[in-house]
Amino acid sequence: MSDKSEQDHLVNTPSSGRQAQNQSSGILKNALKMAFGTMASRILGLARESLFAALFDKHITDAWNVAFRMPNLFRRLLGEGSLSVSFIPVFIDADRESKVRSQNLVNSLYTILLMVLAILTTLGVLFPEVFLQFALDPKYIADVEKYQLTVHLSKIMFLFIFFISSFAFFMGILNSLGQFFWPAIAPTFWNLAMVISTLWPRTWMSDDFAKHGDQLAWGVVIGGILQAAVLIPSLVKSGYFPKLDIDFKNKDTLTVFKKMIPGIIGTGLLQFMTIVNVRFSSSFHEGTISFINYIDRLIELPLSLISVSLGTALLPALSKLWSTNNKTEMAQTSRRYLELNLFVSIAAAAGLYALAEPIIQMLFGRGKFSAEDVLVSAEILKTYCWIMIFVSGIRVLTPAYYAVKNTWFPMAASAAALVMHLILAPILISHFSVRGLMMSTIFSATLNMSCLLFCYQIFISKFEYGAFIFNVFKFCIVGIAVYFSALSFYVVSGYLAEYFSSGFFVLLAGLMIAAVVSLVVFVFAAYLLKISEIQRLADRILKR
Repeated sequence: MSDKSEQDHLVNTPSSGRQAQNQSSGILKNALKMAFGTMASRILGLARESLFAALFDKHITDAWNVAFRMPNLFRRLLGEGSLSVSFIPVFIDADRESKVRSQNLVNSLYTILLMVLAILTTLGVLFPEVFLQFALDPKYIADVEKYQLTVHLSKIMFLFIFFISSFAFFMGILNSLGQFFWPAIAPTFWNLAMVISTLWPRTWMSDDFAKHGDQLAWGVVIGGILQAAVLIPSLVKSGYFPKLDIDFKNKDTLTVFKKMIPGIIGTGLLQFMTIVNVRFSSSFHEGTISFINYIDRLIELPLSLISVSLGTALLPALSKLWSTNNKTEMAQTSRRYLELNLFVSIAAAAGLYALAEPIIQMLFGRGKFSAEDVLVSAEILKTYCWIMIFVSGIRVLTPAYYAVKNTWFPMAASAAALVMHLILAPILISHFSVRGLMMSTIFSATLNMSCLLFCYQIFISKFEYGAFIFNVFKFCIVGIAVYFSALSFYVVSGYLAEYFSSGFFVLLAGLMIAAVVSLVVFVFAAYLLKISEIQRLADRILKR
């Protein structure tokens, strides 16, 4: 029997089937743990953004968003990006051999990380203008008062890099050990600190402090400290709290850094696209930066619940499958969760498109956020909501490449996407203004996902493209059904307005009823089309 036939035979045995089922169940359980914590964090995040929009002038919210982009960029670059995905597969291999080896890796890597973070944080606090002048359009810089406010807030918020990158490293250790709940719930503490800082009475602050929104910047720093600190008890309990130990000759540390180089470039390219978008958006009228940020947060809610949670839970699982040479099951697992992501994200995007204006009105339409702001933001959301389909795909496919320790191809895909964006964005902006920027971002994300998907078979394992495309076609039919069912909001809200004075509660009631109708249609359409995840759930309910 050939190696491939033997492997297929093993996969199809009853014991292997049970093992695959247990593996799948474990990934879902870990993803659900993360989704629970992430949902709490994202809901608080949306509450924070709603308070921002209502309580602060647009020049302050624009300045805060630009200032926060800089430390957030380095957080994703050094923390949640290349370091985590390069570290986890190496840590799993080391931990399988001995705890001494894995502990030495943790100690040496974190010590080096601290040195890098200390230097970067110091430079950011002392010289933020270097980063800001690169990221901002000359029109923004020409507004001296707004630019100086951005510089001032940046100097405070650069401290955030140190703590949040430490959090990302701690999270990587705990995820590798199969612990997902506390890393997922920890960002809730950051958002809680931000909500408190936003609502902090201005009478308790000096006039200058309140005028410049300093409490928002210090809320970022305090939240970062809390977010990292909440993981320390779990690290101590697991025996992996890092100790200072410089060992530049540690083979595992060197392996992580070798894998990080393409990862840093790939993540850097994605983050550079973010900076490109900041530069373009800073050339539009005041408030556009804030509007885009609010919509990003709104889109991140369904994305985080599904793709981020699954993507984080998948990396350790796929790394273990690859290390045991179980390529067939790895490909099946990747495809299964890619389809689950697309199934949910297509329906979510359709719902957001149908209900863009009432959702924006409910979340942000009060205080300093005017009716015109609602209309502008709704148009941006209608254009940009489709990004979640392709980003969700990227976030599930990328861990598969990292699991096989291939960090260079995601980098190449990111580079291709960035080049497309740089070419398309100016052209589309000239025709569609800010919506053109969103369209260009979507097209580049589509290219990125396509590269990762259609080269999966080349670099990882066989992928059943025919069945995958057929299932995506069914997901699109479900999405269309969700779109039309979501429009029930306009019928319901019109009916309620006849009996009650129009206002927030009529809006909320209409959206809740439309959400329930859409959910019922979503499940029913998926069951009729025999979409596996819904069918399994329905069969379990009927059996019980």
